[in-house]
This record gives sequence, C-alpha cells and structure tokens, in this order.
Amino acid sequence: MLDKLKGLFGSKDAGKAKANTKAGAGAKPGANAKAAPPKPVRMKKVNIDRRFTLISLTGQGSMSRVHKAVDNETGRTVCLKVQHFEKQAAANARTISDLRPPEGVMAAKVIHPHVVRTYEFGLTNKGEHFIVMEFIDGVSLQFIREARTADLAAKLELLAQAAEGLAAVHAAGFIHHDVGPKNFLVTGEQQVKLIDFGLAIPNTPEFRRPGNRTGTLLYMAPELIRREPIDERIDIYSFGSVAFEFLTDRLSYDASQANSMAGLLQRLNSPPIDPATAAPNLPEPVCELLRKMTARRKDERWPKMSTLPDALRGLDIRTAKGTGKSRG
Repeated sequence: MLDKLKGLFGSKDAGKAKANTKAGAGAKPGANAKAAPPKPVRMKKVNIDRRFTLISLTGQGSMSRVHKAVDNETGRTVCLKVQHFEKQAAANARTISDLRPPEGVMAAKVIHPHVVRTYEFGLTNKGEHFIVMEFIDGVSLQFIREARTADLAAKLELLAQAAEGLAAVHAAGFIHHDVGPKNFLVTGEQQVKLIDFGLAIPNTPEFRRPGNRTGTLLYMAPELIRREPIDERIDIYSFGSVAFEFLTDRLSYDASQANSMAGLLQRLNSPPIDPATAAPNLPEPVCELLRKMTARRKDERWPKMSTLPDALRGLDIRTAKGTGKSRG
C-alpha cells in the first residue's frame, strides 16, 4: 500500500494536489458508448488592457492570477481572474478538459447570495481565459479561526451560510472539488461567499469516474485519494473537514503527519480524530454532526449538502461546558 501511495502526489505541493484527470473505469456495466462531445462555447474576445484598470494583484496561483480592477465600461470595481495560457494548455493536454466547460461557464450558472457572482467571461487577445466577478472585501474562514474572535454560535452561522453556497453549486449540477477554508470569504457584514470554480466539474458520469484527483490535499476525501468513483459527497467530506478545523482549531487527523505518506495512510485506514477529544467543550450534537460529515466511508457520510444549513442552525449548543464558546 505504501508503494502505491508514493505515486499519488510525487513531489507536488501538498496544499494543492493537481494530478491527471483522465477518465478511468467506473461507468455502469455495459455503458460502452462514449459521451457526445460538448458543443463548443463561443467565447467573446476582449482587450483586457483597455477594458480594465488594474488596482492590485490579490492572488497568484499555479494556473491563474487574480486582480482587483476597475471595469472601465461599467465603472464597477471587480475581481478579474486571468488564466496563464501556456500552463492551462499544458494542463489541458494531460486531462479530459476538452469535456470540461470553461470555469466561467460553470461559475456564471450558480447565482446565490453565498456564492461569488460571475458577471462575464471570455478570452483575452492572447487567448487566455478571463472571468469578471464581484469584488469581495473580506477575510477567509481560516483568518477568522486564527483570529479567535467568533464564539460557537457565530461560527455555526458562518458554516450554515457556507453550506448554503455549496448546496447551490450542487443544485446547479456541479461539484466544487476544492472546498477549503481559503475558498470561503466573510464580508464585514458577516456574509459568507464561496469562491473559486477553478477545479469545479459537472456532476456527470464522465467526471465521476476514477482518476480525477484534484483539490486541496489537507481536506481531500479518502475516495478521491484512492482514485475511486466520486460524487458530490467529496465536497461534503471536505466541508466537514473545514468545519472540524473551524470549530476545534485542529485538523481531523494528526497535523504532525498531515502532508506525509503516514498522514495519507492514516486518513485512508483510520477514523478521524473524535471531535469530542479534539475539543472537550464542544457540545455533543455538534460533535455528532462533525462525525457524520467526516465519515471515511461515503455511504456513512452526511448525504446531502442541501440539508446541512438547517442542521447546523438547529444544533442544540446549550450543553456546552464552561462559557459555551468553542476553543477555536
């Protein structure tokens, strides 16, 4: 098993594990017919140097750069995401990205108060994909956890809003595939916004097959690490892992081995740390919900994202010991 795991991620960054997404076995028996190729999306070409005035670089990833900018056509301050052409082309050559809709197409279909709004998408004059989104002046869930300013009730409300945003992605027919604390932003009005559809996929048989191992490794579902068939429950596991860390101030497994081969084996073969052990003051109803969200076996996991917001808001936290505040 250890030798097999050594080939999973190689020397890639343990934070964002980008890997092949070639479709493998896993289709229903007898389903030999290939999926019809998707209709090409007509992308509007825009000279972004003229269209936008860049204010600041707010993010730089392996596949894209993100700017705060002013849209000179509308006068609106926006978030402008531009993919690196050569890196995206190289990634597409290794994957089934010819079947995957452009990020902007998927993001534009998810309209919800707790999901970043996509205004426009297209191609630059250089052939790079770009996306124009609402600019969110906020901080991540990770920042809020580390600042230790929110009590348990406030944290549960933020998680409920985050769950609403992710449920909207699932309702639109997509799997987010990269659920982590940095992809949930919280505004000054305490409104959560889910961001980044860079790894999102349609929730269809072609994309649920084994082989598509992408996401943030620290929060990745066991079946994704194993290259097993997937569904939207990989997002539920990742969300549960985010919630576990947010409420207990620690990962759901041994943090000292989080990025190691031993850490991967632990997640594949051992149950997560019990939340009652991680945070003894956490009320039992909260602990039980965390256990269900982070179940290693997907058949034992919380089944639907759409039911999580009410479940989070309906938790009885009066049994909390001490002050009723979480340790996070």
